[in-house]
Amino acid sequence: MTDSYEHAAAARGHPPILVLGRDTCEDTTRSRAYLEARGIPFEYRKVDEDPNADAHIRRLNDGLQRTPTILFGRSDQPYRILREPSDAELDDALSA
Repeated sequence: MTDSYEHAAAARGHPPILVLGRDTCEDTTRSRAYLEARGIPFEYRKVDEDPNADAHIRRLNDGLQRTPTILFGRSDQPYRILREPSDAELDDALSA
């Protein structure tokens, strides 16, 4: 299943990006602000409110809820996964 954010990202020439995080997480807030400031489209799913997002993040992190976990590419088959990335790591991923 392809999400609408994946179509929007493709139309703008960016890879689809899914941010799994929590509003109370400083790293999630910083990563979202980084993407927004650069006009990069992404989907944000709150793991503390969405049981499917919580299950997804735990599958990707050996049962842990590491926030944010950021997926590049399709959500079911990401080609790159960043866990609690710095701005420099986000920059590297976006320029790759």
